[in-house]
Amino acid sequence: MKRILVVDDEEDIRELLRDILTDSGYDVVTAEDGLKAVSEVKQSIPDLVILDVMMPIISGPRLMLLLQSYSEPISKIPIIICSASHVVDEVLKSEEFDVQPEDCISKPFQVRELLRKVNERLRDKK
Repeated sequence: MKRILVVDDEEDIRELLRDILTDSGYDVVTAEDGLKAVSEVKQSIPDLVILDVMMPIISGPRLMLLLQSYSEPISKIPIIICSASHVVDEVLKSEEFDVQPEDCISKPFQVRELLRKVNERLRDKK
């Protein structure tokens, strides 16, 4: 069973994503901020991370940089950004972060689109 880490500071979003992904057969763990996400990753390396951009303590882009600075297999975990569309666009165009997620999902998202992107990233991960 593939393990997915959902990182979002909004409890409702974490619960919604957990429910959707669990119902689709994934093992899902959640974290409400980047610091807790690092702890979860070190405890048990997920197959995929779904990550919000705007979060307390460690922002989504900073967490991406941090995870990519670790050795493999942590540095190779696929990351999908899930955030408000205008925030995603700003992050991807920002010169401050030399980091790119595997994919992006704009909130509000369509369940079918979310699952398609998750399935693609996990299928690509060998």
